[in-house]
Parts: sequence; structure tokens; C-alpha cells
Amino acid sequence: MPFVKVKTSSGKIKFHYIISTPNTDSTDKINPDLPVVLCFHSLAFPHVFHSQFADPLLRKFNLVVFDFRTHGDTEGDDLLEGYGVQEAAVDALAFMDALRLPPCHFLAIDYGSPIALQIAVTHPDKVLSLFIMSHTCLKEPPDVCEGHRQVYDAWNSAFPAPDQFDLERGMEGGYGFSQFMFSNKMTNLAQALFNVTFPLCQKHWGYYGRKNYRIATLDFLCSRQSQSKAALSRLRCPVKLVYGTDDVAYTQDFSEEFLQNLEDAGVDASLYVIPGAPHFCGVDYANIINPVIHDFIVQNDDRTPPPVSSNVLSPWDELLRKNGWAPEGSNDSDDDDFVISYVSCRAEGKATVLMFVFQIFSLHDSIFRRS
Repeated sequence: MPFVKVKTSSGKIKFHYIISTPNTDSTDKINPDLPVVLCFHSLAFPHVFHSQFADPLLRKFNLVVFDFRTHGDTEGDDLLEGYGVQEAAVDALAFMDALRLPPCHFLAIDYGSPIALQIAVTHPDKVLSLFIMSHTCLKEPPDVCEGHRQVYDAWNSAFPAPDQFDLERGMEGGYGFSQFMFSNKMTNLAQALFNVTFPLCQKHWGYYGRKNYRIATLDFLCSRQSQSKAALSRLRCPVKLVYGTDDVAYTQDFSEEFLQNLEDAGVDASLYVIPGAPHFCGVDYANIINPVIHDFIVQNDDRTPPPVSSNVLSPWDELLRKNGWAPEGSNDSDDDDFVISYVSCRAEGKATVLMFVFQIFSLHDSIFRRS
């Protein structure tokens, strides 16, 4: 489990990262002869690129992902008030410099997309291409901000004291996350991702991490601003956007508006639409998205990567299996129970394991569903 330490204007950070190469599922060094794809993950889910790291088509390249501040296994100082996209981009640049990464192809989704865009705008020499799934690069729409606030309030109120956990409020927050990310279509893989992620969320955003939770989620998301035309004009790489039509939070117009902004700024940009895909479109629609990612990288890189064995594994393969992923079985949407298992607050020195079981489709209040 490799880490690298950096220090930026907002504090000291011990970044956790993973590198997968054609011959190694997890290592601490890139193959310098191959293109590097640097991944910027979604809110709360550092493992969201599992389906990309498991694909031999994309394992022709160096695939690199790092956990953001207060996410995953990354450790560091508490976030300062006002920490946002620009500060997160400075942190990411420090990570790139610490690993001595060459100019990279950026692959971003959701929360990571404005961070990747900020680097592409301020340091265009660092970015060879920019591939964004389910972008959040424009100012957050008011109705989506309200959804974020409801999820924040539910999660925050679930920790009234260091040794207490409110199950009902935690369930409410969990439902909001499932709605936003998977459009209530919880496949076996999606549930395993939740089971891996919830203990990490609790570690960072439990009772003593509530300030970090506010800054990293509600403040970060709802204080975000759109890049100006002048800023976008500094981009020197092509941009590919991907949108899933079953995204409950953002309309297709949101992606088309960003595409128009890019084109107005003279950027070589395009939009790929996937019918029926949720906000986390790269998880269960990888068979559609991964060839598009591959072709986009190859079109924007002169190097010819070697063929890769079909035996590659995602670096999270074992972890996800331990948390309920059964790739040999059905991965269809589960129309019954949505189950989240994770270690809750410690009481009397022992970890109490809670199980969230509730009927997704019997809940009537949709936090993110557009009217």
C-alpha cells in the first residue's frame, strides 16, 4: 500500500495511491515508456475506477489513482475553512510532482472533474487529454445543492456524540447517496463498493470529523464556481465528456452547457451520451465506456502500448470480494433490499457492526429526484 508525503499551503498530506501497469496489478512506480492515465475519483468513492483498472484494454497504460484529502486511506491535516477546488488542485499537483509523473491523460468523474479541469487550466503542460464522466465543472444547480444539504444534515445528525449513532438518520443519508450515484439501481458491484466505502467515510467523517465532512462535501460542492471563458481558453488538450441519461441529479442540458462553454472557448470538445446510465456511469457501464476511454487516449498519444494479458485484476479485486462482490454471479439490479454493512462507532472498546437493510423502492421521499 504505497504512500507519498507532501506539504502544501493547506497542510501536510500523506497521499495513498495505487499504480497498475500492464504487468502489475499494484505497484509504486510507473512504466516510463507507457502513457500515464491519472484518475480523479468521485465523492467518497476512491474505488470507483475498479471497472477501468480491471479491463485489459485500459491496462495497456499506466493507471494511477490517489485518494483525495479526507478520502480513502489518505491521511493529513484537517481541512482549512475555504478549502475548495483550487486548493485540491494544488494538492494534486504536489502529488504529481512527488511521484515525478510526466504529462498525463486525466480521467475524472464527478467530484474529481473540477479538480482535474483546474489543473488543465492552470498547468496545461501537465495534461495530454481530459476525459470526464458525469462532470460537475459548472456552478452547482440550486436543487442539487439542496439535495447535498439534506444528505449532509442526515449524516451529520447521525453522530450526536462520540459513542452514539442514529441508525435512522444514517439510513437516510445512505439512501441519498444511493440515489445520487446509482439512481436506485444497486447492482452487486455497487453494493460491494458501498460496503468498502462506508467504513472509510465513518473514519474521516464521524463525530470528530464533522468539520472535515462539511468542508469536503457541502462547502466544496456548493461553493464551486464555473470556469470563465478566458480560463477555459487556456486549455491545450482535447476534452471528452460522458453523460448517462439516468442521472437523477443532473440533466443532459448540464453537460451540453459545459460542452458549449468549452467550444466557445476554442477547445476541441465532444460529448458521449449513454442511455440508461446513472451518475456513476463508469461502474456498471464499463463495457461501453472503456473502449471510448481507450480510443480517446490512443488518439491523443503517439506511443503504441503493448498488448496486455487477459489475466489482469483490479487492485481492489480481493477487497471487493470480501465485501460481497460476486462477479461470477448475477450483477443485475437488486429490486429488493439495499444492504450496507460497516463498522460503526466504538463502544466499550469494541467495534459495533451495524447492518443497514431497507427497501429502496418503498421510500417515497426522493432527495435528488428531479420533479
